[in-house]
Amino acid sequence: MGIEYIAVIAEEDYKAFKILVTTTLPGDYEMWLRVRDRGKLRAANERSAQLTEIAITPEEFGFYCKRLKRPDFSIAALDGCAREKARSMGLGQNEFARRAKGHR
Repeated sequence: MGIEYIAVIAEEDYKAFKILVTTTLPGDYEMWLRVRDRGKLRAANERSAQLTEIAITPEEFGFYCKRLKRPDFSIAALDGCAREKARSMGLGQNEFARRAKGHR
């Protein structure tokens, strides 16, 4: 079981993300939430992942993507941005330290 970070988009930012993200996003925010819920359920069932939601702004996502060697504005990159933000906030370090000591 691993920790996975998933990006959360505020409803007021959804239109900006529809422009930024190269993957076609659902037409409305409510459908986006349903799609993400299905993805979270799949991650939990298939990979036994513990999910942590990280709020991402359009500005954070744009900055993250532009810093990549090969800019990527996909949904996968959106979750990559969440993962990087979580690490910069120190999230998950206790879990990593516990695993390094051989505990599960």
